[in-house]
Amino acid sequence: MGMMAANYHRPKPIDPIWYRQSCYISIRCACGRSLVEPLGDFARSRGIHFDTHIYKLIDRLRCSRCGGEPFAEVTLYRNGN
Repeated sequence: MGMMAANYHRPKPIDPIWYRQSCYISIRCACGRSLVEPLGDFARSRGIHFDTHIYKLIDRLRCSRCGGEPFAEVTLYRNGN
């Protein structure tokens, strides 16, 4: 049975925004609203402190259309890791 190597380059939920600001945040809600934007731009335009951990940012997200809790992930590339 082979062991899979850890991917240290992939964004992790514990990473602070400043460390992954050039990565992309992808947000999708069940109502159909979606957004893909560089993480640093997203945080800057919304006044979110760059020391905030990614998981805390994602936990606070709410859809601006329906108020629901969207699915979100941070990836290295616009179209995913």
